[in-house]
Amino acid sequence: MNKPLIALMLGLALATAAVAAPPATSTTALEALLACKAGSDFTEAQVEQAFHAAGLSRDPGSVFEPKGKPVALFGGTVASADVSISKPYKSLHVYLQGVDHQRLARSWGVTTVNDAAETEAPSYLKKIDATHTLHVGAGDDYEGYSAAVTCLIEG
Repeated sequence: MNKPLIALMLGLALATAAVAAPPATSTTALEALLACKAGSDFTEAQVEQAFHAAGLSRDPGSVFEPKGKPVALFGGTVASADVSISKPYKSLHVYLQGVDHQRLARSWGVTTVNDAAETEAPSYLKKIDATHTLHVGAGDDYEGYSAAVTCLIEG
């Protein structure tokens, strides 16, 4: 058999498969924003770009939600997400399904009980620095999520 012909056919098959493959979604940027690192910052456009890269879309006047297939994040799937920027606060929220919020909080070292949270189970927060606070909230079965993660930046 003609080796150059086989190589050409194999190359065409691989190129066709690469073109036909759907684009992969990535939660890397979203995970970095949710880490709420000291000194970090974000704009609404940056958060929206991270949501889109993860496979989340917004219906007009609504929150971001997975479209087509589930978006895996932190051992569960994203139910919805949102960003709010209004001086002096910036917040990024992700609501998850299939995640134990207490396990998630412990794994990140978020262990201070948030007494201000109006949740049935305890919610937790961790003051990262003077302006950054990471919240891991208990879920709300009625709203359809098992955990909420929020990065709040003040100032």
